[in-house]
Amino acid sequence: MEYWPTKRFPLSSQDYKLYEEVGEGVSATVYRALCIPLNEIVAIKVLDLERCNNDLDNIRREVHTMSLISHPNLLRAHCSFISGSSLWIVMPFMAGGSCFHILKSVCPEGFELPVIATVLYEILKALAYLHTQGHIHRDVKAGNILIDSKGAVKLGDFGVSASMFDTGDRQRSRTTFVGTPCWMAPEVMQQLHGYDFKADIWSFGITALELANGHAPFSKYPPMKEKESEFLAQNKAVHGDKEQLSQ
Repeated sequence: MEYWPTKRFPLSSQDYKLYEEVGEGVSATVYRALCIPLNEIVAIKVLDLERCNNDLDNIRREVHTMSLISHPNLLRAHCSFISGSSLWIVMPFMAGGSCFHILKSVCPEGFELPVIATVLYEILKALAYLHTQGHIHRDVKAGNILIDSKGAVKLGDFGVSASMFDTGDRQRSRTTFVGTPCWMAPEVMQQLHGYDFKADIWSFGITALELANGHAPFSKYPPMKEKESEFLAQNKAVHGDKEQLSQ
């Protein structure tokens, strides 16, 4: 069954009224906003293109993935357009927030088992669809599981997702170091033999523990936060050396 949006959202910033910030990253800010012609509340992710020149591939990937996916448990973009030096991605507004924020503000000790089972079941359906379409999400965690005003569960944030169809070989493994270390599969961290769809299943398992305990394993300990920086620095150094050697 296909789940295509039936409304046509305008492609001009003048047709939207931005309200408060609901999320912020290094080069992007998410706002609650009003689509004036449709009189509908939406979320708009505004990316500063001048601040993310080195991340344009991830941006293109996110927009491309969000425009093509068609599943009730995946957050799909209504539309996207350029406004000045920014890229605007218009999405459904998820009034319930993320599971991460719900855990921190309401359930610091974790969700009840029926809630965990419901959330995980919905996310499994989302991952099954993504994998069938040849995509790896690569950043499954509570912070990327969103809840709307009716309690519907959706998986979002496709900034680091990857297509397994890039070379026409669905089973080709990936070798890029992306995601969040606490949730990463060992093969993603080690980068010895590449990885495939199963990396999402590992992250899904860590997310299950996160939902049950209120936090991911070892995430509360400073060494893990330090390791995250070390992993990223080492990966950059290793791949930088490889690029220099290849040149």
